[in-house]
Amino acid sequence: MTAGPQTTGAPTPPGPLAPTTPPVPPTPPRVVRRRRPGVRDVRLVVAYAALYAAACFFGRSTVVEGGTVSLVWPAAGVSVLWLVARAQRPWPWLDAVVLAAVTAVVVRLTGGSGTVAVLGGVAATVQALAGAVVLARWVPEVWAARGTRQLRRVTDLWWFVLGAVGGSVVSAPVVTLALRLDGGTWAWQPAVLWAVRNTVAVLGVVTMGLALGAWWRGRRARGTHERLAWWTEDHGAAYLAALVLAPLLYLLWFVGLSEIAVVFPLIGLTVWAGSRLPTPSVVLHTLVCGTLVIQLTLAGIGPFVDLPGVAAQVVIAQLYVGLVTLIGLALALARDERAVLVAELAAARDRAVAQAALLGTVVDTMSEGLRVVDARGRVVVRNPRASLLLTGTPHLPLGDSTSDLDGLTRLDGSPLPPDELPFRRALSGEEVEDQDLLVRVPGSPEPRIVTFSARPIPVASGGGVVTVLRDVTAERTELRRAAQVQASLLPSRGLDVPGFDLAARFVPAGSVGGDFYDWELVPDGLVLTLADVMGKGPAAAILAATTRSVLHAQIGLHDVAGTLSATELAMDADLVNAGAFVTMFRAFVDSSDGSIQYTDAGHGLSLIIGQDGTSRRLGATGLPLGIATGPARTSARDRLAPGDLLVTFSDGVLDALGGSMRDLDRVQDAIRGTDTADEAAQAVVSLVQDTRHLDDDLTVVTLRRAA
Repeated sequence: MTAGPQTTGAPTPPGPLAPTTPPVPPTPPRVVRRRRPGVRDVRLVVAYAALYAAACFFGRSTVVEGGTVSLVWPAAGVSVLWLVARAQRPWPWLDAVVLAAVTAVVVRLTGGSGTVAVLGGVAATVQALAGAVVLARWVPEVWAARGTRQLRRVTDLWWFVLGAVGGSVVSAPVVTLALRLDGGTWAWQPAVLWAVRNTVAVLGVVTMGLALGAWWRGRRARGTHERLAWWTEDHGAAYLAALVLAPLLYLLWFVGLSEIAVVFPLIGLTVWAGSRLPTPSVVLHTLVCGTLVIQLTLAGIGPFVDLPGVAAQVVIAQLYVGLVTLIGLALALARDERAVLVAELAAARDRAVAQAALLGTVVDTMSEGLRVVDARGRVVVRNPRASLLLTGTPHLPLGDSTSDLDGLTRLDGSPLPPDELPFRRALSGEEVEDQDLLVRVPGSPEPRIVTFSARPIPVASGGGVVTVLRDVTAERTELRRAAQVQASLLPSRGLDVPGFDLAARFVPAGSVGGDFYDWELVPDGLVLTLADVMGKGPAAAILAATTRSVLHAQIGLHDVAGTLSATELAMDADLVNAGAFVTMFRAFVDSSDGSIQYTDAGHGLSLIIGQDGTSRRLGATGLPLGIATGPARTSARDRLAPGDLLVTFSDGVLDALGGSMRDLDRVQDAIRGTDTADEAAQAVVSLVQDTRHLDDDLTVVTLRRAA
């Protein structure tokens, strides 16, 4: 039976509602198959088994008469190297079985009892497995490389030593048990001999094997010249001294002297080698010297032979060899680590220098000026463009001087106080954005308009200010021309309407803006318009001009609601494409009785202020143009009594005062007490211009009915 696909929702009903496409069968789980051993694995096991057997036979040849434990046991190192070479390969249990079997067979063939042979094989296997587990867990790079990577860090060495000592100590009780079952007595000496000889063997043989494996792997990746250069170029005399003269000195020293104390100065040779030579050479040095020390001691030569008993002599000699090996490896690995760190630091320095050079090139070739001061106001960076903009000279000295800013004035030519310099404002925590200033460069006929943007540098980065300067003279000239064109579209003069006084003010946030106002005379009164296009700048100004033109194309000016509906319909595509909308107030004022018919498209900023000081707001009658085209516009009615004032203004006024409808009271207070429409319009502008900066266009239209 074939299982169907798994679903998590309700079952699909049969019949015509069932899906017509066949269900997708679930992806079968991925089966991970372990690789079966191949010819290479068999060859590796056989090769290490043969090498291990040879090391066992050699070790058994050092058993003293009447003893059962070998004085030296290089097979301990071969066994750990065997497991490392077979790391993560198929059938790992095979290595343990073969290792135990080879040990037992060699011990039995060389005169050991069956009990000693079997338990000796178990002990040798336990010792090798314990050391391998430590390497696999705490030195994974060496374990994963399968014997083709040497120790590279001092911490790797200490974990390796822990594995060597731990494996030897853990397996020592098994040997003691074997000797006890073979008819001997409990004694600590065989256990100590086992632990010391195996630890030293692992230290010497495994480190040499790893160095050879790393050399062999590198040999296939390098050319012959590079391979020979390792031996001939760097410190050739040092290699000769460490690998030839040092063993010769050991030989002469051991033959000529017999006091134990005099052997320790020879450690200085290893200290010298460890601080001068690469790690593989130090490994070879310690292995050669250590082997020579142990062999001379076994032959009854040297300062250790004065100790009682051959076993004690060999144990002390091997402890000495272990000490020499640790000192040499620790010094060599520390030296290698320092060399790697120095190389990394040098590479990082080179990268930093290259990046600094690139950054310097970028800063020097910027089209904008860049001026950086530290937290105390001292100039630390000034690119050539900034120097040219400020002084006309491409290169100026850095430091405390602010003489490069002496030519700055306001746009009207008045002096700029020191505390209003852009970088000083930024040092006080303010972010300066596009502050236009006049720069008078000596020798230049006309001042330039330069815009400054300054940002504080975070205190965590040292503090200071980054100022970007840009010459906007051409842009401001074009905007000024555009402003002149926009101003020409506004009413050039007021209307002569008996009994009414009319005035207006327009202050763009930039040189051009999206606000506009208009008025037209009709036979029985006048029509007023104030519109505000979303946004500011040239784009808003273009839409404002378009809106004005469409309004002028309409007929039936008395019907303000119909006029706005027709204008919105005509501009719908333009507003959608621009993603903009227009708020508008349009009113017809009957000059005979002061009645007002108005339509407010989302504007809501119109007030009637009575002669007695009371006021009322004319609310919006619909949404802004471009929000929801379609529904017909509606109008509302009100009336200007004699002495009343109608004022309508753009949202730039409200935003400058705080943005709350409660701020309308400030507008009313500013207008109260004025006698003419012009005074009222100027009062609103003056109220707003008391704020530091206009973020939006400002437009005011006022109409007063005579009392």
